Amino acid sequence: MYKAIFLDIDDTVFNFKKCSESALKKTFSTLNLEYNKDVFELFSAIDERLWKQQKEELLSVADVLDIRFAELSETLGLDYDSNLAKEHFGELLGEQFIMEPGIEAVLEKLSRSYKIYAASNGVLSMQDNRLQLAGLRQYFTDLFVSDDIGSAKPNISFFSESLVRSDLKASEVLMVGDSLISDIAGANKAGINSVWYNPYSLKNDTDTQADYKIQNLYELLEILKS
Repeated sequence: MYKAIFLDIDDTVFNFKKCSESALKKTFSTLNLEYNKDVFELFSAIDERLWKQQKEELLSVADVLDIRFAELSETLGLDYDSNLAKEHFGELLGEQFIMEPGIEAVLEKLSRSYKIYAASNGVLSMQDNRLQLAGLRQYFTDLFVSDDIGSAKPNISFFSESLVRSDLKASEVLMVGDSLISDIAGANKAGINSVWYNPYSLKNDTDTQADYKIQNLYELLEILKS
């Protein structure tokens, strides 16, 4: 019987693409740089590729944060301080909390019966601030974020340390997330049952299989009833 939910944050609680687009636009404005939709599309392509490498454990989370604005500057041929851009973007992203449909209602109902823990790659202070701003922090017992945990999903160490901190067994936890490579594969390694949140009906081209699949977050409530 499950006692707790490990819940991914980006693209499970918050819509990361919309949040990052808003933060990037404000970052360019702060640096007095010209911004258009093509800039965001390029940033997204770089960001997605780097995060994929992180999930394959070829890069660290810190590497992704350090590389992406340097690569964006070089590709666009813009002369700006990539470290300053990284800092501005991080601060601004920490203020963005565009939520996935239904998340607040689902969290409220889940919190009546289960402990909920954030299980996220990223920066603890940023994720904490976003949840606070969105009014969702009250539903979380604790936040497990890679920079504080000391390792990142899908590394089994992330899940092992999260289980230690929550004082739970793997069999007592259900991992919910959008990434097959990070959330589901990592949970599988740790012996934790998983739910793949797939709102866009993406095809699974990997060897990784989740125990459950959902297209909207309300379906999670149905899974836990069974």
